[in-house]
Amino acid sequence: MSVFTTTVYTTDQATPGQRRVMLAAVDEDGRLPAVANQRVLNSIPESWARTDAERGGRFLTAEGRAALAPLGRYLLLARANPETGHLSGSTGHHDMLALVRDGLAVLQDSEGRPVPTADRWERGNSLRITERGRRLVGMPLTAPEFAERFPVGSPALWKREGEPARPVRVLGWPLADGTVYVMPQDARLSYADSKDRPVPAAQLHPAPQAPTPTVTDRSDDRRKTMTDGTPELPLDDELVALRGLAAAALEPMTPRANTWEQVKALEERATAGYELAERFTEFDRRATADRWAPREWRRGRDLSAEEVTALIERWPDLAALGSTFVRNLAAAGFAPFQMANLVKQVQGRRGLPEIKAGDVVEAMLAGGGEPKTIRLKVDRTPWAGGPDSTVLSDGKAVTAVVTASVRVVEDDGTTTARLVTDES
Repeated sequence: MSVFTTTVYTTDQATPGQRRVMLAAVDEDGRLPAVANQRVLNSIPESWARTDAERGGRFLTAEGRAALAPLGRYLLLARANPETGHLSGSTGHHDMLALVRDGLAVLQDSEGRPVPTADRWERGNSLRITERGRRLVGMPLTAPEFAERFPVGSPALWKREGEPARPVRVLGWPLADGTVYVMPQDARLSYADSKDRPVPAAQLHPAPQAPTPTVTDRSDDRRKTMTDGTPELPLDDELVALRGLAAAALEPMTPRANTWEQVKALEERATAGYELAERFTEFDRRATADRWAPREWRRGRDLSAEEVTALIERWPDLAALGSTFVRNLAAAGFAPFQMANLVKQVQGRRGLPEIKAGDVVEAMLAGGGEPKTIRLKVDRTPWAGGPDSTVLSDGKAVTAVVTASVRVVEDDGTTTARLVTDES
């Protein structure tokens, strides 16, 4: 079995022909395709693809895989969320182009459809690892048994011989080299020790279950849920937390600080920026699904009883809705003129007589100007054309008329022409 590692690095650059052959080998469990151009096969050094006499053929080595994805890109792929395929962290533009070019990653929209790399910054688009990318870094294509015991994001204990157990959060599935990426959770660690890292999967153990809280353990049981998990923050509270992270990412460095202090400050700002990006992505997803939140981003307004009364006095048509309905429409983002148009449309349609195909209808033309009356035989049931208008059809043309003026006249069997008369 091939051994994968993220520590092998090569400064040699593969030619386009070598890259195509070696990428094809990734899709075939590391075996170089025998049907490839012989000259290209001969140019691939033995350190990149070692000959295996027992199995027959040549197979990619760890150094060969490093030639396909230098250390930075390799780590991006190895840190991908195995459940969603999402590449975490910030991917440089040139790295993104190289990963997409080699078929190791794909840019997708929120519906999972591939999109051009030029649309990278469009809302909802994200870079995700492909099956070839998973094979390159040794990531399982389907969930292993490990994922049942340690789902992505679950807590665990990292136990090493001679050292105390360290709480961590599982970030992925075990790679082919037996390691899995985790994030230490001990707040007392230094910044360098608190970064995510690959650890042997065999050293991970289930974290002890937190005791279930009871009513007697709580200072205010009315506002807290009885659950072992941490509930999601309300979107309004999450917005406050995001603003705090943004402020931390922009925290100015202390003047005249030495080099070590400057580096530490930059690392802290980078950590805050990374957490801000992750939390804002989830915040954006929740806020998009919940059109009512966060409260201060709503288009609507929460009106008081006095404001509703003043609004109805200014727009008398709104009295037909009632104060409760006006308050609900305002909270949903309706402007006063939209509410008034809604009332007019309902009132206008309420007075429309029943009309069927073949009826002769008389009504006043809509659109302003001199009032004119039209009489015609309709060939179908009329339909609404606006808040105060109805559309009539006689099979030759459609005409908008004032809804309140529509009436059915007696059909004498001879009226077939469109008759228009002026109103004095």
